[in-house]
Amino acid sequence: MIVRCGACRTQFDVPGEGRFACPVCGSVNMVRSRPGAPGPGGAPPPGSMPPTGAPGHADPTLTDQPSPRIQCPECEFTFIVGDIAVAICPMCSAEVPTGRGQPEEKKDE
Repeated sequence: MIVRCGACRTQFDVPGEGRFACPVCGSVNMVRSRPGAPGPGGAPPPGSMPPTGAPGHADPTLTDQPSPRIQCPECEFTFIVGDIAVAICPMCSAEVPTGRGQPEEKKDE
């Protein structure tokens, strides 16, 4: 089976599943079988895993509404923000008011 190293992207041949060092950079790569393929390490049997969204298994990071996108007035780059009053544009570092969250008070030193 031909696999690709996750570190240096070099392709090399392996006999099957297991841990193999890349012949070029030496990084250890874990090789697993594809889901649904015969042999050990395939997809788990049906019913052995709880269904996603099952009661008691809710993902606390998911919200009902996705975070909004805003556009930088300086460079027009569009990006996603959370509940903050002012975001820093990842492209040009301009301060972008979001209209969300509470503005932080600046401390005088």
